[in-house]
Amino acid sequence: MPATNQAIQQDRRKLLIDATITAIAEYGLSQLTLAKISSIAGLTAGTVNFHFDSKESLLLETLNFVSQEFENSIAQALEQCGSNPAKRLAAIINTTHDPDITEYRKMAVWHAFDSESRAREDYQLICGARDRQSFAIILELCEQIIRQQNKEAEINARAIANAICGLNDELWKEILFASEDYDRDEARNVCMRFLASIFPWCYEMPAVLPGDPQATMSDPVSVVKAGAADLDQASALFDLYRQFYEQKANPALAREYLGERLSNGDSVIFLALDNKGSALGFTQLYSSYCSVAAKPIWILYDLYVDSTARKNGVAKALMNRALLLARETGACRIDLETASDNIAAQALYESLGYERDQDFYKYSLEI
Repeated sequence: MPATNQAIQQDRRKLLIDATITAIAEYGLSQLTLAKISSIAGLTAGTVNFHFDSKESLLLETLNFVSQEFENSIAQALEQCGSNPAKRLAAIINTTHDPDITEYRKMAVWHAFDSESRAREDYQLICGARDRQSFAIILELCEQIIRQQNKEAEINARAIANAICGLNDELWKEILFASEDYDRDEARNVCMRFLASIFPWCYEMPAVLPGDPQATMSDPVSVVKAGAADLDQASALFDLYRQFYEQKANPALAREYLGERLSNGDSVIFLALDNKGSALGFTQLYSSYCSVAAKPIWILYDLYVDSTARKNGVAKALMNRALLLARETGACRIDLETASDNIAAQALYESLGYERDQDFYKYSLEI
């Protein structure tokens, strides 16, 4: 095959992989089709089939691409910083939160494949290999740093390595919550503050950045059960929530609907408040029952955080209060639904222990 044709084919394969990354971020894996990928790439479906045998082969190639990109970036960073273990560990942190590596679309890809890997051995081979390799490198560097100061009896290297990997995973999920508004410097700063607290002989404690939640939210978010006196704030958020789901703004309807729920006791609404009492977000739950378990359950139907208050743990605080409600009322579980393309919400729920249903289909009948 002439070199020119080979170059064209390679370029088109790269274009299709990039389009697949975009498509996964927009639609999730469950609603992904070759037609959507080819449309994003600006190519015909036949061109996709020419370069890849099936959608599955294209997905695996895409996962391999983002995985290899991450591994190559880490290897390059380690090669450039010499043999000092403290510098090498800092280089891993910097690379792990590099804007190119942590582009929102790629974070969505990692999360989508990680979620599916529970049921797919081929996905798990790739995702698991990345996790194991990353952990092994970090563990070895922690061991070297600890040995240099003869701290083996005081500091457990495996525990620290687990903490670093867990912290990186949580920060990657925050990128999904915040999309491209997320501050990567803030993420690095969080990690380096952790390292400085564990290995003070290697790292100086960084200053808190201006955009860090520690600098902007001196008081924790408080979560309260909404009552009649909170209707104005709750209904304003509820109207924004409905607009998020492509409904027209209708403050009167929002106020009437929530007013009825509160007066009739049909639902429980929690509001997240800042230190001035302003509402930042809300969640609404409806009580129900599980016939099989013969116990009550709660349906978490609504969750919304104002755009100005995101990235500060408001949604997590609301979810935790919902969990407390379930425990207080003897419920056996909380059920919720989210759009298949809402990767950020999926990441939040799964970080809190919620599991996606793999066994049942959801049906509905419009009336």
